[in-house]
Amino acid sequence: MPVLPHIVLAFYLLFLLAAGWRLWAVNWRGVVKLATAFLLVAPMPLLFILPGLMRRDAWSGLLVQLGITLLVCGMACLAGGFSAARLRARRRG
Repeated sequence: MPVLPHIVLAFYLLFLLAAGWRLWAVNWRGVVKLATAFLLVAPMPLLFILPGLMRRDAWSGLLVQLGITLLVCGMACLAGGFSAARLRARRRG
């Protein structure tokens, strides 16, 4: 089984975790933070979802499912970084 896709996925999810952490520290309005979070999460899953929706063959369903899974995991990692930074800030006072 190839190792490089697992490494790329791990870097993507760790990047989103760190981005969520940093996004908490920025003094923007909540709407701007949500838009930025969506724009950080969306590009990689869209690389799988859009080709799956444009072509109808045996692999298109798998591509869409993989893209949706990446989207959900990316949002979870971003929210995890956001909540970890919030909890740490609360603990520090």
